[in-house]
Amino acid sequence: MFETIEELDIGEPVLRDVIVKSVIPINQNHTFEVLLMDTHEDYTRGVTHVFASPNFEDAALQDSEQDSDLYGLTLRSLIGEEAVWTNKVYYRTSDKVSSEGESFPDLVPEGSPASSFPVREDIITIGEGEKEIGWRSDFEMVNPWGVFSAGTRVTQIELDYNTFLDGDWIRFVYDDDDFRPDPDQRFIVLTPESINSSLVQKETSYAGYVEQLFELGEWDVRTGMRFEQDGFADESFASPRFSVNWRPSATIRYFATAGLFHQSPRFLDLAANESNDLENEVITHASIGYEYVPNNNWSVLTEAYYQNLDNLVVDLDRASGTFANIGDGTSYGVDIVANRMIREGIYATATYSYNDAEVDRKDGRGAVAAEFSREHVATLGLTWEISDRWKVAGRYKYLSGTPDDLFIVHSDVLGAGQPLRFSKEITERNVGRKSGSGMLNVRVDYRRAFGPIDLTAFLDVINVTAASSSDDTEFDYRRGIEVVDENEAEPLIGLRLDYAW
Repeated sequence: MFETIEELDIGEPVLRDVIVKSVIPINQNHTFEVLLMDTHEDYTRGVTHVFASPNFEDAALQDSEQDSDLYGLTLRSLIGEEAVWTNKVYYRTSDKVSSEGESFPDLVPEGSPASSFPVREDIITIGEGEKEIGWRSDFEMVNPWGVFSAGTRVTQIELDYNTFLDGDWIRFVYDDDDFRPDPDQRFIVLTPESINSSLVQKETSYAGYVEQLFELGEWDVRTGMRFEQDGFADESFASPRFSVNWRPSATIRYFATAGLFHQSPRFLDLAANESNDLENEVITHASIGYEYVPNNNWSVLTEAYYQNLDNLVVDLDRASGTFANIGDGTSYGVDIVANRMIREGIYATATYSYNDAEVDRKDGRGAVAAEFSREHVATLGLTWEISDRWKVAGRYKYLSGTPDDLFIVHSDVLGAGQPLRFSKEITERNVGRKSGSGMLNVRVDYRRAFGPIDLTAFLDVINVTAASSSDDTEFDYRRGIEVVDENEAEPLIGLRLDYAW
């Protein structure tokens, strides 16, 4: 496929997903469900792909492999006529190993074959092993006030994370406050002493919740509390939740929500350095909105929200992989979703989101735009169910640019007698905005039924117009320039098999 779209420098990805799901009624009151998933991902990028890269813009060598499995059992039981009790047990494993190396095509005569490129393979190797076993129990019962819900979660996670750096490694993109033994040194050096780390830990976490829905005529009021004990962060906390709905007529609904949420730190951040003793991030959320449904053909939902962000995890130093819970910030915006049935078999959906998110990293520069945040995102989708066998869908998506950086490019940073190298010193992060971009995706499905078997063939073309985004840039340290990735249309051809018994 990559030969067809002339993207030979991408690499060789291999993906496989096997999903088995079965619902087995035991009797009138009990239903048993089985879910089995097996996924495999393999990706290799070698010197032949570097050779195909224009001007050798990307000289990285990459290799990664991940196997993931999930086994889940669910027992859903009716208790009397007004209660449902659902119990789930599951076991999940994930084993991922990824490595990155480097090739040096500029150290051989121009026109030399890829096999002659000097290489340094497996400079850094990261292992991410996870095993998780869990039990989830949820109980729901109708009572005189409305509906009462309660539940519990017990999870045990075993981590085996490790990072191994095979010798010192020069990095030519760095922040101006990253550690350098000599302030005049225009690059940073990752060393095994500062980068090598491991996290082998098994912890059990617990959570429980209670919730009551009060039904009062046109009003629905839901109150609840969630209790959690996070084994990895060694924290216990309670999180209140509240929501209200008002339906003054059959066509309109007003609603509001408020609550306290906690976000566990990423395992990769915990494992990056043994000194990273991280806590949960805290999000205080409030929203208000309305939904207008004049008839069965169309609807509009609008919601405005505000979030206060505390105890955020921020990176302190690229050269040592240290993180700390010192950040705070805010996030607010509005989401609009409109659905329309143009006529039978033709459906349209339009969405728009505005978001203003700022984070203060406590580095003396004050609040700046949050990493990877976008102020505006809009989509327009159209689906045409031509017949029972044919379906065509398309979606156009516009995204405003992510935050930009101010930087200085230094030349000949390795000095006399060494290969010519440029470096990028970031002086201010997340100031200004990169330019926006749009993308059009189109999908065609053809479905046939053969007894209990449903066979669906599909063609999914991503980025039909081959639009490029200013977000997809890489610093070429051989030429000292920012390179924009010239995107291409990506056709995906697939076959889906569904069997029901």
